[in-house]
Amino acid sequence: MTGRLPTPEIPGRARHAYLIGSLILIALYPLLPVTWRHIDFLVVSISAIAAVAVGLRAIPPSRRLPWTVLLAALIVINLGIVIGLLPGSAAFTTSTVVDAVGNALVLAAALTQVLRVGSGSLDSIIDTTIVALALGGLLWDVVLVPNLVDPYHLRAQQVNLFVVVIALSGVLGALARLLLVARPVRALWLLMAALGLGLVGNIVYAVAPLHRGAASMTFMAAFVALGLFGLEPSAPQIARLQTVPQRDELSVGRLVFLWIAVAATPVVVGIRLLLGADVDGLLLVVGGAAIAALVMVRIGRLSAARNRAEGALRFEASHDHLTGLPNRREFLDQLSNELTHTKQCVIFFCDLDDFKSVNDRLGHAAGDELLVEVARRLRSCVRHDDIVSRFGGDEFLILLRDQASSVVTTVCNRIADALSRPILLRVEQVSIGASVGVAIATGEADADALIRRADHAMYEAKRDEPTTKGIRIVTI
Repeated sequence: MTGRLPTPEIPGRARHAYLIGSLILIALYPLLPVTWRHIDFLVVSISAIAAVAVGLRAIPPSRRLPWTVLLAALIVINLGIVIGLLPGSAAFTTSTVVDAVGNALVLAAALTQVLRVGSGSLDSIIDTTIVALALGGLLWDVVLVPNLVDPYHLRAQQVNLFVVVIALSGVLGALARLLLVARPVRALWLLMAALGLGLVGNIVYAVAPLHRGAASMTFMAAFVALGLFGLEPSAPQIARLQTVPQRDELSVGRLVFLWIAVAATPVVVGIRLLLGADVDGLLLVVGGAAIAALVMVRIGRLSAARNRAEGALRFEASHDHLTGLPNRREFLDQLSNELTHTKQCVIFFCDLDDFKSVNDRLGHAAGDELLVEVARRLRSCVRHDDIVSRFGGDEFLILLRDQASSVVTTVCNRIADALSRPILLRVEQVSIGASVGVAIATGEADADALIRRADHAMYEAKRDEPTTKGIRIVTI
């Protein structure tokens, strides 16, 4: 028993009742007088708040952020709707600002969800978002700006609509790409439907005054989709979506596609300007800045990926693949550098006894486990700045940086204690002996010469009788 309370699930009957009731209210909308239409609209929009609030209880607390932001967005949007019903220009301007804040929160909720689940294919999501933003910019400049009607001749309304169109286009592109790289979840389709309906409603309302009733019904459908998203049992799965990691290859075709997307807005705006058509500078400033920011993020991620790849290659070239310790070449480089800057260092040449018998008796996999454990124990015997290297086979070399002979006895005791403890391999406890040769630098600058001295001391140790701990150590 974990003590956790079971997560409540919304009954299917409740979801069906919400959907049917909302569809009835939408169908009644064109049949009602103006005052009752406002009430009908508010009932649907406020019901979406209740639906998301109820659905929030079914989401584990650690994954509630997108739903909480969405709930706040719906509250703010409804506040803007109520303010817009009040008389006077001040109420109209205030409702516009409040509506813009609510729309921004909806987009923030969607983006929070995308960023949580899109890490496996974030680069392809960024590329798709760039293209979607470019398409949204063309939609704004070619379709909307020339056909805007009252009250969108007011700058505040235009800015609100512009933000909604551009941002919704980008988020819809990101969600569409997410659907392609992850296992489909119905809640994600509902979120996309809500955002898509909101985009369509805003466009119809801005350019077709004779069809604003249809636009209002579209907004109502968007609210219903958001409510269903909140009640959808599969919604918690979105936070656990597993995207398919993709290779981040910017092929020629992909680069050309992105170039077209980045260049489309300034090229189309420039052509329209040359032809004497009305253009919107807001698109060039805000849209260009948004696309440029995403391009910089993309370049930054490519640069980081390249640096990680180069770092991995450097590590692979300089380290042993089994133990992760520096390899022979890296140890020689480090020792040569140490001898160049200081003549005071000590090296230990450690050779395991009877390692071949472990391989023969228990197999090579067990032998590998033994080497990994020995490497870990030797690493624990020295300081962080000292070097422990797998020199080859069952041979390990240790470099004590800037150390005098006074520390040799202490380190030798640590090595003896570390290697004398039995090692569990599969189901058998194995005790391994070792011969250790210690060489103290005496002013020479030749790394190979110092290693040969330690190697000679190690062979001298092999001829000695082992201690009670099974470890032989000779210092020269």
